[in-house]
Amino acid sequence: MQTTLKTPDHIKPNQNKTFPIGTLQTVTTIFEDLHLPPLLDGLKHCGHRLSGLVTGLVSYKMTEDLSVSRCHQWMTSNPLLLDYLHLASFEDDALYRALAILGEHKHQILRHLLQVLTEEYDVGLDMVFMDWTTVYFEAKPSEYIKYGYSRDHRPDRPQVTIGLAQDQHSQLPVGLSIQPGNINDQTHFKITYQQIKPGLRTGSVLVFDAGATGAPNLDLLVADKMKYLSRMKLNTSDITHHLRTFNKEAWTQVMTKNQDEQVYGKMLVFPSRTKYLFFSQTLYDDTLSNRRRRLEQEYDDALNLWKTIQEKKTPRKKYRSSNHFLQTHLSYTFPLTGLTRQQAIERALQLSITGKEGFFALVSNKDFSLHEALQYYREKDSVEKLFNSIKNELHVRPTRCWTQEAIDGSILVVFLAQLLVSMLRYQHTTLRKISTKFIVQSLSNFALTIIVGKNGLKNRVFSNFDWINTMIFCGNTPGS
Repeated sequence: MQTTLKTPDHIKPNQNKTFPIGTLQTVTTIFEDLHLPPLLDGLKHCGHRLSGLVTGLVSYKMTEDLSVSRCHQWMTSNPLLLDYLHLASFEDDALYRALAILGEHKHQILRHLLQVLTEEYDVGLDMVFMDWTTVYFEAKPSEYIKYGYSRDHRPDRPQVTIGLAQDQHSQLPVGLSIQPGNINDQTHFKITYQQIKPGLRTGSVLVFDAGATGAPNLDLLVADKMKYLSRMKLNTSDITHHLRTFNKEAWTQVMTKNQDEQVYGKMLVFPSRTKYLFFSQTLYDDTLSNRRRRLEQEYDDALNLWKTIQEKKTPRKKYRSSNHFLQTHLSYTFPLTGLTRQQAIERALQLSITGKEGFFALVSNKDFSLHEALQYYREKDSVEKLFNSIKNELHVRPTRCWTQEAIDGSILVVFLAQLLVSMLRYQHTTLRKISTKFIVQSLSNFALTIIVGKNGLKNRVFSNFDWINTMIFCGNTPGS
């Protein structure tokens, strides 16, 4: 019995060619459906076709995703690929220029996409989710790349901020805004809103987080006859008049998708808006549990510091000032000395309670019920999943370019890649719960082999079918 794979002693070379076709075919088809090639080619009047270069950039982003130079090697090393993209051989600076052109005309491209989605794909924008994040750079700060509040937990790195807007019904990303790294959500909200405003209808609902909630932004939406649903910070009046007197029997229980979750709500109706107060038992338990773990760590740190002082040793650097122009004489008190570890932690936990644990508030100028307000706000989590996909599966960073136009173009390429994946989910409902990683991997595996016969005839053979790419290219699953 043969137990090992044997190959002939002499393998004869042939002219057969194999290259991955799945991603390229998907990008080309959806670009044509979105009428992007004519728009892109109109932005570049000489040299190589911009639509071919951008198709290659997006396809490469969804496959290997290395540097722009490696993308150039990937595109030019295979003549079949160049033929497919209708391109002649080119240098890598053509790709850098393509990114810069994309960045220069990003508003025109995004406006075109928004128009096509609303007019041809029935993307109504009746409810739109909005959120903002940051992308950091391993580079020196510039006028565009600046230090600011980092969602990536890298305050030591300069960054840019990115805003996304997503249609609630179709789950398609419909808006993208890019701003310097020190722009806060209050300011960035206006830019993202103005970018998607042409596609909104009178009465469209915008759902966003507390960071963008503020009187100027809410007044802007009201003036434009829009609706909003947003989280807001709890104020002193809420705590005094409602939270301190909270009683589960007096508040309304709100049903959620999790039958074991206990959520209670209360509506406060004002002439121009409605405030929704909620208490979540799960949120309350999680908050105290996380706080307890932090206090346990702080107790152990305090105990080690106390021992260090008793032994007349120098405290760790984080307890001292490292400024050479300062002389500091620090003293520490330990008010919970004499209690056991458990007693001290319990005492500190009780002292840390503010009365806001487990509570949160939403505000809207549309008449939602408690259940609807909570449901729609929680659905906003889908735009955060888009950010996760863009950052961790399509790898928006590193951008490997430094000018503002090229950075914008690089981020726009990732946005287009995410739009393609979302379009596939929109067209095939079975894919809606499949992560970006598996969809992209399936497309990359799908290959075309061109077999050249003795008479010169070429036969094309598709290979590496799985249930995902079979559904995308054949409209069904294997065996159906």
